[in-house]
Amino acid sequence: MNALPRNHGFGRVLLAALRLAFLFVVFCYLLLQIGLAARHLIESAPLQFQPHQFQPQSHATNPTYPASLAGINVSLQPYADADQRRAALDNLRAAGFGWVRQRADWGLLEPTPGQYAWDEMDEIVADVAAARLQLVVVLDGSPAWARAPQDRAPTDNPFAPPANNADFARFAANFAQRYGETVRFYQIWDEPNIAPHWGNRLIEPVAYARLLAASVPGLRAADGDAVILLAALAPTRDRGHTAIDEPTYLRRLYAAGADAYFDGVAAQPFGFGLSPTDSRSRADLLNFQRLGLLRQEMIAAGDGDTPIWAVRYGWNRSTNQIWQTVIPDVQARYVQQANELARGWHWLAGLGWAVDRPDRPADDPQWGFALYTADGAPLPLWDTFAQVNRSTEVAERSGDGTTLAWLILYSAALAGVLWRGWSAAQVAQVNRWPGGFAGLPLAVRLACWLGLATVYYFATWPPLIGLCWLIAALFLAAEPGLVLVLVGLLLPFHYQHKELHLVGAVLTVPPAYALLVCGLPGLVRGWRRKMPPHWHGLGFADWLAVGWLAASLGSAGMGWHWVGTPAGLGGLVIGPLLFYALGRSAANSPLLVARAGSGLMGGGLLAGLVGLFLWWNGESTWVDGVHRLIGLTFSPNQTALLLERTLFVWLGVALVGQGGNQSRLRAALPWVWRLAIGAGASVIVCALWLTGSRGAILLGVPAGGAILLAQQPTARRWLKQRWRIVLAAGVVVLVGATVLLGDRLLNGGTVIQRIYIWQGAVAMWRAFPWLGTGPGGFFWHYPAFMVDAAASEPNLLHPHTIWLEMATGWGVPGLVWLLAFVYWLAAYVANPAKRLSGVEVGLLAGLVAGLAHGQVDTFGMLPELAAWNWLAIGLLSAGSPRAVV
Repeated sequence: MNALPRNHGFGRVLLAALRLAFLFVVFCYLLLQIGLAARHLIESAPLQFQPHQFQPQSHATNPTYPASLAGINVSLQPYADADQRRAALDNLRAAGFGWVRQRADWGLLEPTPGQYAWDEMDEIVADVAAARLQLVVVLDGSPAWARAPQDRAPTDNPFAPPANNADFARFAANFAQRYGETVRFYQIWDEPNIAPHWGNRLIEPVAYARLLAASVPGLRAADGDAVILLAALAPTRDRGHTAIDEPTYLRRLYAAGADAYFDGVAAQPFGFGLSPTDSRSRADLLNFQRLGLLRQEMIAAGDGDTPIWAVRYGWNRSTNQIWQTVIPDVQARYVQQANELARGWHWLAGLGWAVDRPDRPADDPQWGFALYTADGAPLPLWDTFAQVNRSTEVAERSGDGTTLAWLILYSAALAGVLWRGWSAAQVAQVNRWPGGFAGLPLAVRLACWLGLATVYYFATWPPLIGLCWLIAALFLAAEPGLVLVLVGLLLPFHYQHKELHLVGAVLTVPPAYALLVCGLPGLVRGWRRKMPPHWHGLGFADWLAVGWLAASLGSAGMGWHWVGTPAGLGGLVIGPLLFYALGRSAANSPLLVARAGSGLMGGGLLAGLVGLFLWWNGESTWVDGVHRLIGLTFSPNQTALLLERTLFVWLGVALVGQGGNQSRLRAALPWVWRLAIGAGASVIVCALWLTGSRGAILLGVPAGGAILLAQQPTARRWLKQRWRIVLAAGVVVLVGATVLLGDRLLNGGTVIQRIYIWQGAVAMWRAFPWLGTGPGGFFWHYPAFMVDAAASEPNLLHPHTIWLEMATGWGVPGLVWLLAFVYWLAAYVANPAKRLSGVEVGLLAGLVAGLAHGQVDTFGMLPELAAWNWLAIGLLSAGSPRAVV
C-alpha cells in the first residue's frame, strides 16, 4: 500500500520537472525572438530618413555643410605638372563632385621649426578653387623634430602626434592664417583610433581630445568661419591598446569635452563587401550603415545637431583581403544605393569616395577604388558617379511597425511563461524537492555541485548557462543557507565572470552575483517560514539603504553616458543592495552569521593564495623598486582594498571566535583552531604586504586594528599590560617596512599626483554640485576637467578619496549619505550594549579600515568593494540579538 503513494509522488515530481524544462525551452525561444526584434529596432532607430537638402543657398542656414553631398579623396602632389592636376580636378567637377579631401602633411610643410615650405600647397589650394571645388584639408603627420623620443626610436613614425601640442597648434594656426580665405573645412589629424596613426604608443582618445583642444582655438582665431572636422575614425572591431572601435572612441571624446572643438564627426564607412542596404549597425560588424552607431553616440551625448561626414567610403573591385572584393557591376550598384540612402539622412553632410587615383603602385589594392586606370584612362565607375552625383532619388524606408508588433507579442508571451513558471501550482509540484535533495548524503551533494560547477565553467552557450543557473537555484532551494557561504567565497572573483553573448550584446555575470540570484527563491521561501513574529520597522541601516537607492536614482539622470549609467546602477547600487538584503534578512541567527563569515574568510584566503601564486610566477608590477602583487584584480591597490577588509574578519574570529560549529571546534581542539586561523591570517597579511599599498599599510590596517582592540576588553587589558612589547614590535615593523618598502613608502610623486586628481575632481563637482554625475559617472566626465599635470591618468574610475567620490557621483545627497554612514559606524562602535561575535567585530573593523583607506583611494566605487560593504552592513544590522561566543 505504501509503494503506490511513493511512486505517485515521484511521478508528480517528474511531471513537474518536465513542465519546468518545457517552460525553460519556451522561455529561451521567446527571449531570443525579443532580442532579435529589439536589436532590429535599436539598430535602425539612428538612421532616420529625412529629405536631404544640399543646395548652394543652404550655407545660409547650416554653414557646417558643404555645397554638395558628393566628394572624393585625392592626392594632388604626385602629378607631373600643374596642367595635369588642373585637368584631373576639372574631370572630378564634371563628374558631379563638389568637394575634394586632401592631406596636408605637417612634416613636409614645416621640416624645421618655424620654417615653412608652402609653395606646393599654394598651387594645390589655388587649383582646387579654380576648379570650383571645395577643399577639405586633413592636417596630419608630424616632422621628426616635433616627435617624442619614443616615436623616433627604434622605429621612426611620421604619423605620431607631437610631443608638445603647442607645436601643432602653432602650425594649424599658421595654415589657417595663410589659406583661410580659400579653405573652409579643416580635419584635425587622421585615424587616431588605430596604430600606427597615434605613434609608437597606446591608443588614447583623451590624448587626442587634448590635441584638439590645444589646436582649434588658434585655428578659429586665424579663420573665423572655419569648420572643424574630427579626425576620421578608422573602421575597426577591436577594442584594445592598438585599436579602439569608432563608437567607443567617440564616446570617450565626448567624455573629454571634445565636442566644444569640432563642428562635424568624420567617419569612414567602407562596405567591406556588404551591401549598403545591410541595416545591421553594430560594433562587431563592418559595413556602410555602421554610421548609425556614431549617430547613436552623438544623440546620447546631446549632440544630435552636429553632422557626420562620411569622408571615405567605398567597395573594392580588386582581389584583396583587406577591403573584400565585389565585381564592377556590383560596385556600381552599391554606389547608387549608398547615395540614395545618404540623401535620406539629414544628418549626413558629405559622402566622399575612397580615392580618384591612388598614389600607390599599380598592384596596390587601393586601385580597386580608382576612377581611372594607372595610365589615366577613365573607367566605367567614372560614368556611374557622373550619373549618381546628379540624381535626386532617395531610398524608401521600410517601416518598423511589424517588428514592433512582434516585439510586443513576444514580450506578452514571455510574461505569460514567467507567470506560469512561478505560479502556485508549479511551486506546489516542486515543494517535495528541497527536502529530498537535502536528505541525500553529503558526498552525493558535493558530487552534484562539482559536476554543475564543471559544466558551468566550460559552458559558453547561453541556454546551457541558463540551465546551470536553474539547477543551482534548485540546489540552493534545498540548502538556502549555503548561498551565504558561496557568495562570500566567490566575491573576490568578480572579474572572473561568465560572458553571455546575447543577440549581439555581451552580458557579464560575476560568479557571486549569479549565485546570489540563484539563491533568492530558496531564501524567500525560508524567510516566509521564519518571519520574525514582531516587526519593529526600519532600522538606521535600512534607511541608509533606502537613502542610497534614492540618491542614486536621483543622480542617474544627470549624466549623458547612456552606456555607463546602467552599468553604474547595476554594479554600484542595485547589485550591492541585493547583498545588503541577503545579509540583513538572512543573517537572523548566529549560525548564519558564522556561515557568512566563513564565506568571506574563505574568499579572502583564496584571493591571497592566488595572488601569491601569480606573484611568485612573475605576474606582478614593478613600482618604486618593489614587485607589487596584483592578484585577481587589475591593480595592487584594488587587491589591497579587498584583502584589508577580509583580514579583520580573520582577526575578529581569532580574538573572539565565530560561533556555531566553529566555536565547538575551538573548544574541542584549540590548537587546531589557532593553527588554522593563524595560517589563514598569515597568508592574507603576506599578500597584503606584497601589494605595497601605502593606504592599506599606513591607514587601513591601523584604523581597523584600533576598532578591533576597542571592541575587545580582554585585548585592551592585554595591551595595557604589555604595551612596551607592543611598542617595540611596532618600531621593528616600521623600520622593517622602511627598509623593505622605503622607496615605495617615501615616494611623494604619487601623493602630488593625487592632489592634481583632486583638483580636477573638485572642478567636476562644481559643474555638477547638487546631484553629481550619477553612479559610474566619474569615468565619463572627469577627462573634461582633468588638469594638465594629471594627464597621464585620464581613465580613472574614481577620484581617489571617498569625499570627492560621493560629491562627484551623488552630489549633496551623496555627502549627506556619507555623513549618515559615518555616524552609524561611530554609534555602532561606541555602543557598549552591543555584544558582538567575532565575525561582527571583524566586519566592523573591516568597514572602518576601508573607510580610512578611502581617504586616499576608493571606498565603494568598484563593484566588488561595494558588494562587500553592503553585505557587511547587512550582517551587522540584522535584527536578532547576538551572543559573544
